[in-house]
Amino acid sequence: MHDELKNPANGSWAPCVSALDSAGYSRHRWYFFKEGFSPSLVDFAIENAKLRQGSLIVDPFCGSGTVPLQAALKGFRGHGIEVNPFLAFVARTKLIKCSPLAFDAALSKAKSGTQRGAKSPLEGFSTFSRKRGSERWLFNTPVLRAFEGGWLAASRDQGPASDLVKLCLLEAAMDACNAAKDGKCLRYKREWRKLHLGFDDFVEALEAQATHVREDLESGVQPNGGSRVECGDVRKKELPEKFKLCVTSPPYLNSFDYTDVYRPELFLGRFVTSMPQLVGLRLQTLRSHVQVDWPRASEHEYGTRYAESLRLILARRERLWDRRIPEMVKAYFEDVELVLKALRRRASPTASAWIVVSTSAYAGVEIPVDLIIAEIAGACGWYLREVNVLRYLGRLAGQQWKELSDLKDSKPHLRESVVILDAMPRSRGS
Repeated sequence: MHDELKNPANGSWAPCVSALDSAGYSRHRWYFFKEGFSPSLVDFAIENAKLRQGSLIVDPFCGSGTVPLQAALKGFRGHGIEVNPFLAFVARTKLIKCSPLAFDAALSKAKSGTQRGAKSPLEGFSTFSRKRGSERWLFNTPVLRAFEGGWLAASRDQGPASDLVKLCLLEAAMDACNAAKDGKCLRYKREWRKLHLGFDDFVEALEAQATHVREDLESGVQPNGGSRVECGDVRKKELPEKFKLCVTSPPYLNSFDYTDVYRPELFLGRFVTSMPQLVGLRLQTLRSHVQVDWPRASEHEYGTRYAESLRLILARRERLWDRRIPEMVKAYFEDVELVLKALRRRASPTASAWIVVSTSAYAGVEIPVDLIIAEIAGACGWYLREVNVLRYLGRLAGQQWKELSDLKDSKPHLRESVVILDAMPRSRGS
């Protein structure tokens, strides 16, 4: 198996991968998803695959819908699967066809609702609002009530315009939240108490988001209607037909609980309504974190790189910040294997799969996730074309490395890569 890491010196091979690039793309900018990748990566893969119009492109971890939307905008069909119901809603909403007039009419009703306001069911629940004795809370009461009034008004009508307005309301609520997404968690804004975020901040954010949506609806750039997004666990769902291209980025092996990061939107939009439901959703996600008690992984063998990484981590178990990390590593690759097998079953004879992943490190041990996935894919019937480094993510902090490592000359240098797989061997020069 050829698994040499490639990283072109002039940077011409790889497109921009950062989700920050999405802010400049019509419709993609409707809800920022930091964990996503740039639409330009999808364009690059499409061009490389030489697809015919109407070909099916899939993403089993579609997040906020970059792949199905870009497929639809480029004349292809897209099929996305996403376990998080809020993100599946975002992805579906980005595919909506709606006239600017219909959107403005629905928005006007929602604005009237925000003016009236309504008591939110989240008042007094968990950390969503201020309670006696609480030191931190996500939303000030005027923001929650403005959102609730708008949401109830938007919910009285069903249809594309209503969903577009709901998306704007959710974005506005998060802009007026006392905390913001910061990597793996929600972090309270600096001097958030002094900001006194309230009704006016919510309305200003709603207007700003609505302007983006209206501009994109008026631009005439419309998806072709050939893409769909379904909510579910990719490990338990079979794709309905064979695909030509897969572009995807599974959760990284970094112990981020993305369900927790998007907890405010899940509750605000009634995608979950109780903590047991939230825990149930967490248990449906890829086993990439230790925040819930997962089913134990089987003792599979995934090649020499996997075995060596696990051996080193187990040897440093006492230095791990959580003793369940070795089990998480096992479970993660077991889940990845299930996904790769499922994709191989539904791949057309000339299909390719582009999988964006990141290496990770625990107790000073770097796990070469990209190369391990390449080895697993080979055992699942895929042919490895290449592994390309998209960008380096930096090294562990010097003090952290000093505390963790006995090998001062091999500090982990984490990277984000794309593993490119083919359903059949490629001819030389193709």
